[in-house]
Amino acid sequence: MRDADQEDRTAIKKVLAGDFGAFEALVEKYQGRIYRHLRKMVKDNHVAEDLLQETFLNAYRGLRKFEGGSSFSTWLFRIATNNALMFLRKHRPQSIEYDDEIRSDPSLAFMTSSPEFADTPLEVLLSQEGRSKIEEAIEALPTLYRSVLILRDVEGFSLSEVADIVNSSVPAVKSRLHRARNAVRETLMGYYIEKELSTSRGAS
Repeated sequence: MRDADQEDRTAIKKVLAGDFGAFEALVEKYQGRIYRHLRKMVKDNHVAEDLLQETFLNAYRGLRKFEGGSSFSTWLFRIATNNALMFLRKHRPQSIEYDDEIRSDPSLAFMTSSPEFADTPLEVLLSQEGRSKIEEAIEALPTLYRSVLILRDVEGFSLSEVADIVNSSVPAVKSRLHRARNAVRETLMGYYIEKELSTSRGAS
């Protein structure tokens, strides 16, 4: 068991014993990461703040149900993700695109497989020029694809943990991650092609 997981379990025992300060410490530890994830999902600061409060309230109320089958962080991100998806389905149902819809949409043909890019983590791309363009591509991804990309490549969860968080299978997560990374790759290629053409025109 990782040290961080053991620390969380120790804090949870204290919370269940009546030490609310231990829960405040957990909030302080995770609120930044949870907020960032929610903000990426709903694309609205105020909504993300509301969902952040709701997430920790849900976690506090349901803490006795936490059985430790996964890490506390995985459990917390699952609550946050579910809250965000419920909000989107209620208020912005058009923003939730599922796998069958994506595969049937010819405008998203750029999200096809690319073996040479399948195992390239996001941080490799983000270390290169054109970061803002890449982040725009991430923002443009369908919600479920954007979520797995952020959870895996930014937050560093394993594939099995991501599957647990988004309530999906590992193969489905792999497929979404693969397509999401390819979307970013295509944006990066387009950016460099456009830049090269612009440079060529300026030199002529």
